[in-house]
Amino acid sequence: MYNEVLQYIFLGFIQGLTEALPISSAGHLVVGGELFSLHVSLDLALLLHLGTFFAILIYFARDVRDLLITFVRSLGNALFPRPGRGRNPFPQQDTRAPWYFLASVLVTGGMGLLFQDAVNAIFGEKTELVTLLLILNGLVIVAASRWTAGNRSMSEIGLVDYLLIGLAQGLAVFPGISRLGFTLCMGLARKMSWFESLKLSFLLSLPTIVGGVVVQALKTWGTAPPRADIEAWICTGLGIAAATAGGLVAVRFLLSNVLERRSLIAFGIYCVLAGIFFTVLFWAFPQTSIQAKTPSIGLAGGA
Repeated sequence: MYNEVLQYIFLGFIQGLTEALPISSAGHLVVGGELFSLHVSLDLALLLHLGTFFAILIYFARDVRDLLITFVRSLGNALFPRPGRGRNPFPQQDTRAPWYFLASVLVTGGMGLLFQDAVNAIFGEKTELVTLLLILNGLVIVAASRWTAGNRSMSEIGLVDYLLIGLAQGLAVFPGISRLGFTLCMGLARKMSWFESLKLSFLLSLPTIVGGVVVQALKTWGTAPPRADIEAWICTGLGIAAATAGGLVAVRFLLSNVLERRSLIAFGIYCVLAGIFFTVLFWAFPQTSIQAKTPSIGLAGGA
């Protein structure tokens, strides 16, 4: 039990720390699991993402509130129009943002469902592919670091911009590709400011994380109801708490350092070097591990 708790805390902290940085949390979970001989399933990865959800929600609670209020008001204008105004859900430009936001999330969700089986296979057996995707992630970030950001905000970009950002986020269903990195780079490419692009990337992750957990839970529990394994759920809870802590550290670092420097090149170089190192390591020593294989817990709650 003690060793299992430490394993979950370790994986949770790594997930939270790397999810809020443009270096792919899923990729690090898979590589870390392979290195320490821990079985990291898609179920577990999604559960640990809840920790990052809480960390982001803590930092951006006011923006989430404003987005929801604007959405409700816009919906109200459409369902209950005021006399003389007609059924216009977009009386002002900023009222379009929540609807465009929703469209972006739907694009991401559709890609997640489309590639779900492929992602499951990668989590199960294809560690070498993850390290190659980590290299690709780094190259994209290094290239994007040369782009000049604009000054557009969330309310000033259009539907096409939101759809492209949702598409970029959807590509990050593959472990090794950073959700934050790809969405941030796409936002910068669409001439958003650094802060607005970063904020949108974090906000888009909230419904994406919840949706991923719900869909995977329904799929898993539909075939195998969750077991009443108290130790398993305690370990999972501690892993989520560790992911929250890691996420808080990473978000604070990103907002206080990266925004000031306005450069992601260090993260890109890290991903390239880490990807090359682990590709060579796992190719040269396919049985590389630090300890005996220990099964981990998924949404079914079993070992």
